[in-house]
Amino acid sequence: MSYRLHRILALGVLLLALSPVHCRALDQPATQNVDQINTQGLTDQELQEWHRTSAGTQLIPYDWLVALTDDSLAKGFAATGLIADPAHPDKLPIGFSKTEGPTISTAQAGLTCAFCHTTQLTYKGQSMRIEGGPSLQYNAHFLAVLLKRLAVLIPSDVAAFHKSLKELNPPEPFKTFASRVLSRRGEATTAYTLTALAVEVEARTQILVTRGSKDLSPEQWGPGRFDALGRGGNTVFGPLNPDNLRPANASVSIPPLWGVWEYDWVQWAGSIEHPLARNIAQVIGVNAGLFAWAQPGASLPEDRKDIFRSSVDIHSLKKLETLARRLFPPHWPTFFPAINRELATRGKELYHGDKRKGIQNLCAHCHVATKIPAPSTGGPSLHVTMVPLKEIGTDSLYLENFSHRTVDTGLLGHGRLSAREASQLITTELMTVNGAGEDPEYQHRTNTWRDTAQYIARPHLAVWATAPFLHNGSVPNLYELLSPAKERHACFYLSPNMEFDPKHVGFAVEECTGAPASRDLLGGFEYRTQLPGNGNKGHEFADTLDCDSSKSSGVLGCAIPESDRWAIIEYLKTCDLDRLVMENAPVCRDLE
Repeated sequence: MSYRLHRILALGVLLLALSPVHCRALDQPATQNVDQINTQGLTDQELQEWHRTSAGTQLIPYDWLVALTDDSLAKGFAATGLIADPAHPDKLPIGFSKTEGPTISTAQAGLTCAFCHTTQLTYKGQSMRIEGGPSLQYNAHFLAVLLKRLAVLIPSDVAAFHKSLKELNPPEPFKTFASRVLSRRGEATTAYTLTALAVEVEARTQILVTRGSKDLSPEQWGPGRFDALGRGGNTVFGPLNPDNLRPANASVSIPPLWGVWEYDWVQWAGSIEHPLARNIAQVIGVNAGLFAWAQPGASLPEDRKDIFRSSVDIHSLKKLETLARRLFPPHWPTFFPAINRELATRGKELYHGDKRKGIQNLCAHCHVATKIPAPSTGGPSLHVTMVPLKEIGTDSLYLENFSHRTVDTGLLGHGRLSAREASQLITTELMTVNGAGEDPEYQHRTNTWRDTAQYIARPHLAVWATAPFLHNGSVPNLYELLSPAKERHACFYLSPNMEFDPKHVGFAVEECTGAPASRDLLGGFEYRTQLPGNGNKGHEFADTLDCDSSKSSGVLGCAIPESDRWAIIEYLKTCDLDRLVMENAPVCRDLE
């Protein structure tokens, strides 16, 4: 391996994963026992399809990942928040798939919807896996663990290594890796096949490392957060012109999936209207080989299909959407303290309001979506509330990055567009070349993107299972969310293996010490709200001079008495809100 590649691997974000102390840490057993698994409306077979169906994303060759997988790598993945799939035929975690298709010469390991939308909650030694919930994976460290395993395959003494390949006696760990890969491919072990594989490994590793080293922002995302618009934009727009790259430094919490197909707009900023466009954007943002032709000195392909050629799998995306539609929100686990029905009933009055009793509507006026009159078949049924930034007052960097970003479309020939315009253009083209425009399910839908300064007031289906809160995950639990901003933690510790706090509803708050790795070497992170994009102000109820008459600068109302906060929190533990979004959700008896 080149000196330059070794040097890059030792820098920045990868330093954490490449240090020898992490190898010692991975010798410890990983917590992966799950006491409660509820398929939430899917059959066991459908759940496997949900976990493993590829929508076209590409990471590394599939047989490489299988060949690399052993107890050590599994522990490394678990430490960064990935969840084991004991039934997987190749022993891969939940969320990995095999991507194949006409544009792919070698089957690739891809990432499924479940990779980001499966989580696990732990309380007093018991755990529950939740389908469709926000993952707590530390994505930058997951990639670092994987890159480390790739990097050590090729020794630094390149001349001696290539000599060993010719002698059919390569050193470990490449020897075992090559044996497994060539065996799966049905190829003989020869000097040629060994050398070709080694060259391929070095080239692919170089690409992954170089791509990651262009922006170190993901290291600061921490567990459970992504800047999908930022990093996805870099993946899609970067090949058109390197000057299109921007820091992906406005990470947001991964949203839950329950009921989202009923909403007329999705994403934290309500920026996308068309569900298939949103899902295509996610696939190409991870990497689907889009604009692979856009190399230095290349010319624009003549055929429109070649311009927008990718591994996006529309058929699989529709299948995954069908499965997601059938995922019900989870119910409060039986091993958590029981819901106080009397207190929750009081909370329901506060949440929805009761004019007869003179009780103010504190939450439902925003978080209960309104019905769309005469919705089209297969279309959204609910109009979700979008709250202007000047009213909600939460951190604005996520909105600013997208609305201020421009894109040089290069050889596509559309000049410089806003990120909104470029995203709308590219996803529309991809739907067209893949025949989605002729699909009866989507003919009535328009692919409109917007970059308005607003945030979605997401309906509260199983909101208890979606901590941390606010769009950027800056508030650790519901109690602090209902409290004045001055009472919220300015810094708190996060990791994929946190203990759930059923009283405050969120994760047990641990104070910052300045050394998160001392608690959890691969997953530990300290969330500092003073950093750009991490602000925890806004969406607050506080006693100000005009709190009872004005909604601005993030103050939505006067301070909520402590007893009322606990009542609202108790109500949000129930499933009472599920059927306001999903009419076929299981009957809720939490208040009976």
